[in-house]
Amino acid sequence: MPTGRAGIRPVEVVVLGYLGIMAIIVAVSLERLSDGPALLAGYAGAVMFLLAAVWAERRSPAVGAVRFLRFAAPLLVLPFAYSAAGRAVLVLHGRFVDDAVYAWESALFGTLPNITVTAAGSPLLTELLTFCYFSFYGCFLIPVVLYARGRTGLAEQHLFASLTAMLACYLGFLTVPLAGPALALPELHAAYGPSGHLIADLQNAIMTALDPPGACFPSSHVAGAWVTVLCLRRFVSRTTRLILWALTLGLTVAVVYDWYHYASDVVAGLAVALAAYAVTERVRARRAEGGGQVDRPAADEAGGARDQEVWERHRSWR
Repeated sequence: MPTGRAGIRPVEVVVLGYLGIMAIIVAVSLERLSDGPALLAGYAGAVMFLLAAVWAERRSPAVGAVRFLRFAAPLLVLPFAYSAAGRAVLVLHGRFVDDAVYAWESALFGTLPNITVTAAGSPLLTELLTFCYFSFYGCFLIPVVLYARGRTGLAEQHLFASLTAMLACYLGFLTVPLAGPALALPELHAAYGPSGHLIADLQNAIMTALDPPGACFPSSHVAGAWVTVLCLRRFVSRTTRLILWALTLGLTVAVVYDWYHYASDVVAGLAVALAAYAVTERVRARRAEGGGQVDRPAADEAGGARDQEVWERHRSWR
């Protein structure tokens, strides 16, 4: 990394920028937020935590645990950023705007797409699709696994792309606050919603306990899953690539099938993923001149290297 191991990383720039934007939004909206001071304190604490990790690595660059903490610090901030965005989701509009999305999608498609998709389902399909949705949580382990395996360049690139996509979605929650079809349209959900068993019940329990109303547009699940596929598709084995594609396609259907999101949320999530990946590739290309460690694309089944030119240009972000 041209600025040195202890310099500010691209992912840290993104996270610090997001925290600053959210702190400003909260600060100018204190009269509309019952826990505004607590949110400001949380954002300040998150900033100090990130900067402390930078300082710690500068002081002890040879300590592996310190380097890992610095690497993982932006990821550790993400749960707070998500919950805090949910607590401030109505600060701009003052209400959820599901009625507008419901009217628009019904006029465009003739009916709510959630009804159409679920009509072709079954309890078994519900379980399979909800498993794909549930698998999204594994995305947060991917950069840690890559880092542990010594693929720090790819780990940094995936972390940057993922957090860029996720934090963009969190800002979208405030811009278009939606409670989601299951909560906003309970009668339709009761009449047309899917039925499932173990996995569906587990995911619904997680949603009830941890998912704040308003975390819908764009779909951060869709954005995070697709940007993961885009970032890793050239650097993992064929089997892993097929698994990622299958889970991501299933998740994309599941968010509508399970009534967690509107179709509009999916389209917006895909757009965010494409934009985040484009930004990631642009940043990677600009930093490639600095040199450093490279990450080789996975070999195909015949044992040959794929995308050799891509490999040669894929520089470390560290």
